[in-house]
Amino acid sequence: MSRSETANASLWTDLGLDVHRRAGWSAPAELLDACPEAFLRRVPGRETFIVRSGAACAVAKRAVERRAPFRALLGGDRNALCVREHANLRALAEDGLPVPRAIGCAERRDGARVRSVVVMEHVEHVETLRERLGRASFGERRAWCGRLLALVLRLHGRGWYHRDLYLQHVVVRAGTDELVLLDVARARKEPAPRERWFVKDVAALLHSIPRVVSARERLVFLARYLDGRGIDERGARRRFLARVVAKERRISAHAPRAGEDRPWTDR
Repeated sequence: MSRSETANASLWTDLGLDVHRRAGWSAPAELLDACPEAFLRRVPGRETFIVRSGAACAVAKRAVERRAPFRALLGGDRNALCVREHANLRALAEDGLPVPRAIGCAERRDGARVRSVVVMEHVEHVETLRERLGRASFGERRAWCGRLLALVLRLHGRGWYHRDLYLQHVVVRAGTDELVLLDVARARKEPAPRERWFVKDVAALLHSIPRVVSARERLVFLARYLDGRGIDERGARRRFLARVVAKERRISAHAPRAGEDRPWTDR
C-alpha cells in the first residue's frame, strides 16, 4: 500500500462515515481496481461510476495519469488528480460553498503512471442548470440566473476559481432550489486571485448558457456580476467584458479533448 493510501485510510471514518463502512463499503483504495457494472461517464483516463451498498450510494471518480518525475521540481502539483479533487471538495465545503460531501480518496504510483480515485456524496438531481434554463420561462430564468450569480460571487469572493465553470458542472439538487458545484478537481484558491481566472470562469458560463437565454439577459448577468465584484469604473468594466468575449470565442474554437462531445453545445 502506498503512503498516500495509508494516509487516506482514516478519511473513510471522517464526517461519520463509519456508518458507510458498517454498510459494507470498500475502502477507497480498493476502488482503484474495481470493475463497476456500469459507468456514468467514461473517457480515456477518466471514469465515473456509482458505488452501492444496500440503500447507500456514492459516486467514485477514477483517473489514470502519466506524470513526469521532475514536474514537482518545476512547480507542478504533486498530488494526483482525484486526490486534488478530494482536497478541493473539503476546502470548498469549509468555505461554505455547495459541493458534494467528500468521503475518501486514494492513489497508487507506478513510476510515471499514477492511478487515483475520489469517493463523494451522490447528489440526487434531475438536471443540470443548463437543462433547467433551457426549459424555463423568462421569469424562472431570471430567478435561476440570480441564484447562479450569488453562487459565482460567493465562489470568487472567497478567492476561488472553478476553472471549468460550465453549466453542466452545476446541478440542481432534487426537490430544492440549491445549486451544487461538480467537477472541482481543477478549482484553485489563491490569497491574491488572478483576474484571468475570473475571466475564464465567466466566459465558460456564457459559453454554456443555452440559446434560449437572450443577449439582453446575458448582459444583465454580466453587469450584475461586475456590480457584485465592485468593478464600477467604466473603463475597467469594458476591459473585463472585452476579455470575457475574447476568451469565450477561444473556448468556442477549442476542439473537445479525448474525443468527447461538448455536452454544452446545441446539436
